[in-house]
Amino acid sequence: MQGTKTTLCNLIQYNSGQYLIDNDLDIGQASEKLRPDCVNWINLETIKADEINELARYFNIHPLIVGDITDADLLPKFEVFEDMLFFSTKMLHYNSSEEEIIEEHLSILMSHNLLITVQEGLPGDVFDQLRGRLGAGKGLVRKYETDFLFYNILNSVLDNYLLIVEKLRLKSEQLEVKMLANNSENVVSTIVKIKRDIQTLRTYTLPMREALVKMKVDGSSFIKPSSINYFQDLQDNLQYLITSFETSREMLKDLLDIHRSNQNMEMNKIMKTLTIISAIFIPLTFIAGVYGMNFRYMPELDANWGYFFVMVLMVLVATIMTIYMRLKRWF
Repeated sequence: MQGTKTTLCNLIQYNSGQYLIDNDLDIGQASEKLRPDCVNWINLETIKADEINELARYFNIHPLIVGDITDADLLPKFEVFEDMLFFSTKMLHYNSSEEEIIEEHLSILMSHNLLITVQEGLPGDVFDQLRGRLGAGKGLVRKYETDFLFYNILNSVLDNYLLIVEKLRLKSEQLEVKMLANNSENVVSTIVKIKRDIQTLRTYTLPMREALVKMKVDGSSFIKPSSINYFQDLQDNLQYLITSFETSREMLKDLLDIHRSNQNMEMNKIMKTLTIISAIFIPLTFIAGVYGMNFRYMPELDANWGYFFVMVLMVLVATIMTIYMRLKRWF
């Protein structure tokens, strides 16, 4: 490998009694540091073909897995090989400032004492809390083996899904309060954006559930019986997410109905106002029409105060009609 640019990765090694971490290792160094008495977690943040091919050479990764790792558009899937388990999914982050979901391809490879995560290379990930628990020795993760680390990685991904769903739910509720206050201007684009975000979550959640079901059947040689219940918990969370998607879609549909009702109410108010104005001006138009006729003999035309009389009459008629409509609570 001399003269070529190597891929840097992070290596975390632990068991119940110790915790070691090495940052910025090349793949060759990481492969040499593996310890059989520890769980070895290698994290690589790139899906470039050259780097993944290098990873495959050191860890004997099947070419089919290499193709799946480098395919950033791949939906969640599970495959099991003779000496390695492969799981592909998406890490999702919610950018609150831009109000958008950021997708990052994540591949997980597991053998009996080795777990490799390959990220697409975007800034940050969802494993900070997991790394913190490993370093502090909190919880059960350091007391169990590689399959339990695998569970915790998937659980961290799903926890972020749940967090995004909660943010979208709160956003929908705030939008509902705003619309119920008859302030529903420019809400359609927001509703469509929330609906699109929910669809993004749903696109990755359904295949992930199917992958977990397949893993429980085909991956039994890698998943210990003591860890099965934890993976069942992942399935329960996925089912909760799927139910939440349907609830959110119904809620967004109701919001669109509220928006249409508000628009109809605003239109009715406008039509009502125009009708009242028209009704007031009908008798005024009649009076103006009568005295606007070009007959030669109209007694009132010769009166000295005829003009002022007609103006007072028109104001009086308009006032009486306005008061009458107000008493009837027409406006």
